[in-house]
Amino acid sequence: MSNDSSSKRQKTVIGLLVALVLVLGFFALNRNSAVENLEEEKAILVSELEEYKRDLIGQVAANDSMNSYIIAETARLNAAIEEITNLKNVTQSELAKYRNQVNTLRKEVARLTSQVDSVNKAYAVLGEAKAQVDAQLTDEQAKNADLSNQNTNLSGKVATALKLQLSALEATAVRVSGKGIEKPTTSAGRANRIKACFTVAQNAIAEPSKRTVYMRINTPDGRVLPSQSDERSMKVGSETIYFSAKSEIMYEGKQVQSCAAFDLNSILKPGTYTVEVFSDNVKIGTSTLVLN
Repeated sequence: MSNDSSSKRQKTVIGLLVALVLVLGFFALNRNSAVENLEEEKAILVSELEEYKRDLIGQVAANDSMNSYIIAETARLNAAIEEITNLKNVTQSELAKYRNQVNTLRKEVARLTSQVDSVNKAYAVLGEAKAQVDAQLTDEQAKNADLSNQNTNLSGKVATALKLQLSALEATAVRVSGKGIEKPTTSAGRANRIKACFTVAQNAIAEPSKRTVYMRINTPDGRVLPSQSDERSMKVGSETIYFSAKSEIMYEGKQVQSCAAFDLNSILKPGTYTVEVFSDNVKIGTSTLVLN
């Protein structure tokens, strides 16, 4: 009887121990499974944050203020990723907190993406409008430049038309007698005066005024008669040149004849002399004179 009672107690203890082992094993399995589930959830959260970060980095805004905001949000995502990754022995409550943060960040990324898209579209429209305005401006500038060139050309033509023009020019060498009588000559040794006689053509649009006509005598060796002197200098364009003689005429738009004469103070050398006539700072005629 005593042996039967002892045997029953042993069986009962063994049964309790087996049951305890089973219960502990069940809880251990459940705990391991829970830990695995929490780690998996943590990995999912990190993966989602990485995806949101890639989406955010992929947004390129059309203005710097939006880009600055994108950089700030990317920094927040990096901080959240690092914080979750470094969690040890994570709990369900901690994961729930971070899940809420991830959801908040997801909504913020979606809102920011929408804003960037809207801004880029607006800038695209503005870019097209600016391109059209630039094209119109370029076209108007081209037209204005063309008109300016036309005006410049017209002004140049008018200025040219207002200047004196010669219809005839003749250079001659003469011998002036003691009584003042002139006799043409082709002898370099006998000539004591060179003349340039010219006819100014009619010009209806030229303003009536007193005009100065200059004569410039170039010797065969390239010198100007007489020797160069500031008293006989004039401007032709941007160049200062020297003249030999000048003649004053009253021009009223009608044809007029006149002569400019230069009295020699030395004997000329034989050769070809070039006589140029200027008025209003431009050359208006050229003639040659051959002396033997």
